[in-house]
Amino acid sequence: MPMAVEEKKSSLEDNTHVLKGINLEIREGEFMVLVGPSGCGKSTLLRLIAGLEEITAGKICIGDRTVNNLPPKSRDIAMVFQNYALYPHLRVYDNIAFGLRRMNPEKKKFSPPKILGNLSRALPPRLRYLSQEEKNIQAKVLQVAQLLQIDHLLDRLPKQLSGGQKQRVALGRAIARNPQAFLMDEPLSNLDAKLRTETRSQIVKLQKQLQVTTIYVTHDQTEAMTMGDRIAIMNNGEIQQVATPLEVYRQPANKFVAQFIGSPAMNFIEMDYLKQESMIIHHSFKIKLPPKYLEILANYNYEKIELGIRPEHFYITQESDQSLFCTINMIESLGNETLLGVTLNSSPKQDLQIRIFGDDLFSIGEQIHLGINLDKVSFFDSYQGRNIFLI
Repeated sequence: MPMAVEEKKSSLEDNTHVLKGINLEIREGEFMVLVGPSGCGKSTLLRLIAGLEEITAGKICIGDRTVNNLPPKSRDIAMVFQNYALYPHLRVYDNIAFGLRRMNPEKKKFSPPKILGNLSRALPPRLRYLSQEEKNIQAKVLQVAQLLQIDHLLDRLPKQLSGGQKQRVALGRAIARNPQAFLMDEPLSNLDAKLRTETRSQIVKLQKQLQVTTIYVTHDQTEAMTMGDRIAIMNNGEIQQVATPLEVYRQPANKFVAQFIGSPAMNFIEMDYLKQESMIIHHSFKIKLPPKYLEILANYNYEKIELGIRPEHFYITQESDQSLFCTINMIESLGNETLLGVTLNSSPKQDLQIRIFGDDLFSIGEQIHLGINLDKVSFFDSYQGRNIFLI
């Protein structure tokens, strides 16, 4: 089921535009992640798609339907919230079955089967009266519970569950409805790190198995990079870039994306660009540009340029005109790699983040020379912050 969101503008208060110029198409069966800092508009966009907030311009299409004026229940979507939103007085079975019962009401509201079913719902499952409709619901609930490995929890109340179990119940309630799309608003933020990692992989596996279009909101770049088929990075109510995780990491559209995606973030060094000499120059080092960059920069006419370098694209080297002379001020040893905070010995001084792989030992205050893997760098417009490679 393809989905399109165009030129969405929403206001929480008068004259306050939360979203600006949104134009996003989500492919059928795709896992799309909306990621960005708090307050960037990603949850608002999700709520607009769900119908929980009204749009002031543009249109939202789900499949071949424009759903701007449809209430949430008529959009054929299921939403999983950050706080799970389980009914505390209902057992797990009835929480999962709740949406199914609303979708499939008895034709006669006060018919004997309906009354008997409602009266017996508080009894243990084996003693309940089941109409044919309820038998179908039971089969669906059991199927979903087995899929999520929570079939042994069906008689428990939400207060008797762990955070991870509650999250799987919330997922089960969404899955049971077999909607056209899943909307997930930071569903893992209340879990501890280990459980978050486990549940993350379960959600991805389930989505691939069910092939349901999914929009997932998070502020966690690790979730975005590991879960999404594509990710949309948002800031200040605007989409900065939509691409696969690797494309975003390797070719960020602008400095914001480059800083937001990646941990530690990309380093930026402002350089003087000498077009005639095919060279970029800093106060303490200079770099002769490889031929492949000359064509890319052929139409770049400014004197300043931002050199973007990922932490892992530095390496220890010998002193030379092209090396960066630095002093180590921070060391984080992670076993298979070491993160170094260094200060570039220049005027003015500049702090950089370096990732070194291997077993080399370092000490605070040690002075080192760094080389740059020029095949992996990015160049950004010093004035607008755009990636020159993508202009």
